[in-house]
Amino acid sequence: MKKFMTLFLTIGILIFPMGIGSLQKARAAEPIKIGTLLDLTGPMAFLGPLLKSGIVKALEEVNYTVAGRKIELIAEDTANDMNVSLEKTKKLVELDKVHIILGPLMGDAQMAIAPYLADKKVLASTFYSGTGELHTKFKNWLNYPTTLVGMTIPLGYYAAELGYKEIITLGGDYEGGRGFIQGIKLGFEAKGGKVIQQIWTPVGTTDFGPYLSMLKKADCLAYFVPAPPEQVRLLKQRKEFGIKIPVLGTILTGQLVDPILAELGDIAVGLQGQAVYVASRKDPLNEKWVAEMTKQFGHPPGDFESNSYAITKAVLAGLKATNGDDSFNKLWPAVLKVKINTPQGPLAFSQEGVAIVNGYIVEVKKKEGKYYFDIVKTYEKVVDPTMKKK
Repeated sequence: MKKFMTLFLTIGILIFPMGIGSLQKARAAEPIKIGTLLDLTGPMAFLGPLLKSGIVKALEEVNYTVAGRKIELIAEDTANDMNVSLEKTKKLVELDKVHIILGPLMGDAQMAIAPYLADKKVLASTFYSGTGELHTKFKNWLNYPTTLVGMTIPLGYYAAELGYKEIITLGGDYEGGRGFIQGIKLGFEAKGGKVIQQIWTPVGTTDFGPYLSMLKKADCLAYFVPAPPEQVRLLKQRKEFGIKIPVLGTILTGQLVDPILAELGDIAVGLQGQAVYVASRKDPLNEKWVAEMTKQFGHPPGDFESNSYAITKAVLAGLKATNGDDSFNKLWPAVLKVKINTPQGPLAFSQEGVAIVNGYIVEVKKKEGKYYFDIVKTYEKVVDPTMKKK
């Protein structure tokens, strides 16, 4: 019996390393599958291709390979629908066996899939901010470029720094819109200001006249609307109604792209507001990236391309640190330690997975018949103050 046990252990010792080696080789032979949930149809369909181009650019830079493993990108259309988002998420996880999902864009869809992804231990990321609940409750989301509150809180600070004492907010009435407006309110009140009126508009509003007629007397109107057509209508109707109250906008560079600025014309000149990414920012890395993106995709990049590119680069850096291990328990802590420079600026993460980036205040200017954004102020390494209390 003793001889038999000795023989058994000897064989086991010889076989076990071979088994481990075989498993490692098998894993290396399998591609890392990255899923992405994009709006390719529906009311936000114009944004899907922009987000995808940023992801593709980041993957092309590493030849779709990290730590010796090939990368396969699997894109699914959510059609801006919560139910479709959950259906496509389950397909990516259960059929395609992805461990990483980038997107979706809209906050309602993020919350619809969050419980499922947390249960399956899939690393997920926002494209354009998300509610704080993603990381306080589910704890498997990278929140880029920061929380909803963190993204717009610099605008509240800036409004107070302009000397405004009382402001009105106008926002799209959905989860993301309420989060963006909360950031403005918190920032303004932190500097001693007072929000005297809050107006909420349905997503897809075609006539802002009834809401503009409700405005009380104040120093400024700070707003967020979820789509470029709405921002165009709001700004044009403000002029048509002869409303003189100063306005401060949000995600200006993301929504007011060159064709939209051209449509607005001189109405936009002098408009100030918050921005995540500024293509004209003087920085060698950014200038090189803008030139390459413009050549490859036929137009200068904006917020959406920059956001999806930066978060993909962060995930790639995490995969490199884990030597290609995309399991959640290995990849999640590795990504949280990532510190890189991106076209947007420096990028790091909090221990909860919230990105820490610079926030910008920009102004629309005109030179030689061309409209452009100029950086007025930079708020470095913005942190959502509500996170400090958690």
